[in-house]
Amino acid sequence: MRWTKAMNENALRAYYRVKGEETVGISYRARMHYFFAELEPSIPVTQQNLADRVRYIMRSKIFDDAELEQLRREAIPSLHESAMAGDAAPHATDQHSHLEATMDLPVVVDSNDDEIVSHELEQMRSILDEAILETRSTPLENRPRLLRKRP
Repeated sequence: MRWTKAMNENALRAYYRVKGEETVGISYRARMHYFFAELEPSIPVTQQNLADRVRYIMRSKIFDDAELEQLRREAIPSLHESAMAGDAAPHATDQHSHLEATMDLPVVVDSNDDEIVSHELEQMRSILDEAILETRSTPLENRPRLLRKRP
């Protein structure tokens, strides 16, 4: 798929809208993908592809600083306007909870996040160590052959 200037602009609008909300980076790509899908519903793009595209746009300087600032201003005020509208429009926090509920994203809000991650890493490491020991204890003739990549 070839990205047009309008598609790139909408990718940045979605990026700036998410960054303007800045909710501790929880499901950042999913929210950006959701906002991009609102702007470009006919474009099937994955979260990873969209994140890579935004990174590419920022690094390759496709847009100058003035254009980037204009896109940022276009994306962020829409949040403030909807929050100021009161009951007429849902608040940003309501939008987040609705988005997370519809996408079934597991969100862990716990003060022991570091402990949970380190415990999971320890489990993964022990599984890897067991697999390495099993492979080393298997005679060479019984191990599966790996094909070599030819140039």
